[in-house]
Amino acid sequence: MNDLKIFAPISLPFTLFFIAVLAMWLLGKNSQSPLNYHLPSLIEDSYTCAAGNNSAVEKLTVYMNTESVARNLANLLCGDPVVQRQYQQVQAYWGTGDVSDITFIGKGIGDLVNTKDNIVQAFDAENTHGYKRLASYSQYQAYLIGRHEKPLLTREYLLGRRIGLLDYPSSRSGHIIPMHLFRELDLREDQISIVYSHNHTGLRELLASGKVDMIASYWSEEDGEQFSENYIQAIGDSDIRGSSWYLKMNGRNTDLFCALQTTLGNLAQQQQSTYFGELSYAEGCPQPLVKR
Repeated sequence: MNDLKIFAPISLPFTLFFIAVLAMWLLGKNSQSPLNYHLPSLIEDSYTCAAGNNSAVEKLTVYMNTESVARNLANLLCGDPVVQRQYQQVQAYWGTGDVSDITFIGKGIGDLVNTKDNIVQAFDAENTHGYKRLASYSQYQAYLIGRHEKPLLTREYLLGRRIGLLDYPSSRSGHIIPMHLFRELDLREDQISIVYSHNHTGLRELLASGKVDMIASYWSEEDGEQFSENYIQAIGDSDIRGSSWYLKMNGRNTDLFCALQTTLGNLAQQQQSTYFGELSYAEGCPQPLVKR
């Protein structure tokens, strides 16, 4: 959405969080492998489409946190000739928060995953499971988005306000940056009314319904359809790194790597969202990326 200056004041609790998660992952690592692991009930939402009938591998497992994009991507993948040759079906999952990310990346369950780079690094997933970056979304800015007026970054203004945040602590625009702002302004959590949501779409629903006075999130062009750009206030630095797509590579499957990059490019072209519409591609495909 590198922001070391943002992370510096809170590096200890953030590090402790990942150490705790990593410890739990290591305890269960040897008890279950990706081949026999059953997804827990915390992730129940998925969409499946048919790819090739006689493919050697049963399914390509996709994971990200946005349902509409996940469904669209699955359909594009099921229509790709390379995916059809290699897989019988594509199953796309969508989840919210760090627990869902950790389930797919930490256990190596997802074949194609969209996640933050720091989660991949925390689990050393590139070495442990063979994840390789395909593409990354562009950098972005965090904002306080008001409903009826432009928020002020002062203690007096924010005192007692209803503010929508995301309920997972690794989200930069929806949690880390606003919480850092509150600490800088010497605002305790009991001095503001925080309303939590599972995702950025839920934050916008809270704001549109009047259940909060403002939300902490990113701003995209489509937000202008229901909110005013005059009522957004930038917070933190403007170089928040976007999430990335990773492929769990089985050998040197260059055809699949190139096909997935092309499909992600086609997906980006279809998006109205400013964020999902801009991708930069990792090296690894021997031919230039060609949009079909």
